[in-house]
Amino acid sequence: MRGAAFPPEVLARMIHHLEAAWPHEGCGVILQGEHGEGEEGPWRVVPLPNVSPTPRIAYAFAPDAWLRVCLEAEIRRETLVSVFHSHIDTAATFSAEDRRQAAPGGVLLLPGVSYEVISIHGGRATSASSSQWMDGDFQGVPIPLPDFRFEKPL
Repeated sequence: MRGAAFPPEVLARMIHHLEAAWPHEGCGVILQGEHGEGEEGPWRVVPLPNVSPTPRIAYAFAPDAWLRVCLEAEIRRETLVSVFHSHIDTAATFSAEDRRQAAPGGVLLLPGVSYEVISIHGGRATSASSSQWMDGDFQGVPIPLPDFRFEKPL
């Protein structure tokens, strides 16, 4: 699972955005560049606006923002690594709705991409999971969340 392998600063930026979005679900993507000759390059966390009509229980990327991220990633030679979002006052598990959006009708929309879900209670991240498509369904594992409260601001 990819999520557990993110550098601490990537997790911190993701958590910061999701906590700031509370009491609504926050969302975004994580991209990774390349240095050349197949070497992994720098990470980029891109928060996206949640335009869901029910933002406390669902997320949806703004189509224009999503298109802009995709075009920028192509120019910068970045790979989409992860889609992330928060769940408000509930478990950090990949829900039936999450599955439906990521693989409508069982057709995976973003092959090779992991999905990180962070549970936010009272504006603070409390738990997280990473899910990836394996053997025809999403399989998830917990992600340990370090406490970033005492580190310098991002």
